[in-house]
Amino acid sequence: MTASLLRPRPGTNGELDSVRVEAESFLKRALDALTEHIAILDDRGRIIHVNAAWKRFAEQNNYRAPEYGIGVNYLEVCDKSASYDPDSALVAKGIRDVMLRKRDEYYLEYPCHSPTEKRWYVVRATYFEWYGHVRVIVAHHNITEIKEVQVELRESKRRLEAILENLVDGIITFDDGGWIESLNQAGGVIFGYQPVELIGQHLRLLIPELDERQNGSMRSFASRLGNLGDEMEGRRKDGTTFPMYFAINRLELDNRVIYTAVIQDFTERKFLEQQVWDKERLNLALEQERELRDLKNRFISMMSHELRTPLAAIQLASSMLKFYGDRASESEKREAYDTIDQQVEYLAELVSDVMTISRSDFTGKEFKPEPTDLETWCRDVIESIQHAHRMASGIEFIGPEKHVVAYIDTKILRRSMTNLLNNAIKYSPKEKCITVQLVADQHEAIITIQDRGIGIPEADLSRLFEPFHRAGNVGTIQGTGLGLAIARQAVELHGGTISVSSVVGEGTCFTIVLPLAGS
Repeated sequence: MTASLLRPRPGTNGELDSVRVEAESFLKRALDALTEHIAILDDRGRIIHVNAAWKRFAEQNNYRAPEYGIGVNYLEVCDKSASYDPDSALVAKGIRDVMLRKRDEYYLEYPCHSPTEKRWYVVRATYFEWYGHVRVIVAHHNITEIKEVQVELRESKRRLEAILENLVDGIITFDDGGWIESLNQAGGVIFGYQPVELIGQHLRLLIPELDERQNGSMRSFASRLGNLGDEMEGRRKDGTTFPMYFAINRLELDNRVIYTAVIQDFTERKFLEQQVWDKERLNLALEQERELRDLKNRFISMMSHELRTPLAAIQLASSMLKFYGDRASESEKREAYDTIDQQVEYLAELVSDVMTISRSDFTGKEFKPEPTDLETWCRDVIESIQHAHRMASGIEFIGPEKHVVAYIDTKILRRSMTNLLNNAIKYSPKEKCITVQLVADQHEAIITIQDRGIGIPEADLSRLFEPFHRAGNVGTIQGTGLGLAIARQAVELHGGTISVSSVVGEGTCFTIVLPLAGS
């Protein structure tokens, strides 16, 4: 040390000198133990002592001054550096102010970058007296790690703010009382405010349903919305309301409750949804119109075809009786009359089917169900069909041989069974047997009608129960395409279902499922 920290006064004895030497040694060891780079200046600004950390820093940075700068005037060095480093002038002035007791301490943060790394330091100048002499401690503390963390935090904050400000969704935070603390730019745009206008305002300004809510906890409001949020009504600055999605999240930060909400303006979405609904309704109306047009065309086609055949037969029989009746035998006359009766009966059934499928009260006023034993009822229907078709056999019935009671309208449901059995007979070879089976459990009865006829093409199965629709392979076999539609109406009126399965060339199976009494 070229200059002593102590200035022994004249006349001191050896014991006092020993105490001072010991104190100076203690001070030096304490300074060397510190990590800050420390220099002690005298009252003129000269460096009179540096600690070990100062020396290490000087060596690491190739500082060539003898004795690590001891004896150099620190203030003069700062003054010379002021021409290219403004911070040096500030440090020199700050140290002089401390020496003159204008301030007790001076503090400055400054960069001290090297060619290989970026570094930041804090210089701190502190006044003290040592045995009546002015001394200044100049300490340089490396805060690079802290600074890097600060820089990273600032960058993270800047990135987060940039992300939040560029989101199309509004982000709003408010406290447990509902008072708004922050709002991003998108949130301001959604509500028609500048974000700064809403800071400190209550959330009820933006959400009308909170108008009657007290300024209490927002916990119940957040709990009602749940984690997924909900659609609600928002209010803009001009007083207009709009649909919005509002999702809220509760968190505890710095021992206080904060709520963060995400806001989406649903105005455009609702407009598009309405357009989609309008389009769907229009498409549905057009589809219904097309179906009605197709139904009308099928009806006209069916009627023109189905009426032509019986009318031609009636006309032929009538002409024969008119012009040749006096010469015809009794059997020929009887045959002509039978033909007229049969065709008139067919026309009556045709008109009845058309009236049945078109009547709106078919599913209402005429429906009078009563408890009926399905076992007995099925046998009765089969017997009637066999008698009508002059069949001694050809229909096999398999039943449970016990009472199976269901609430049915026997007249209406008979139409369904009759149509299905007539179709089975019509589309099956005479030598092939038709099977009707009844099974039941505690809740429902299942009736199956299985024929071994021509079958139904797969392409026709989905439309088989539509009025006037007939399978593409029926050829010249007579039919209106109404029987299955009537059968479905009758079954569904009883709360049941009807389905079909078929293989072309192998046969068709219709399945009726009916609820049982008391189920």
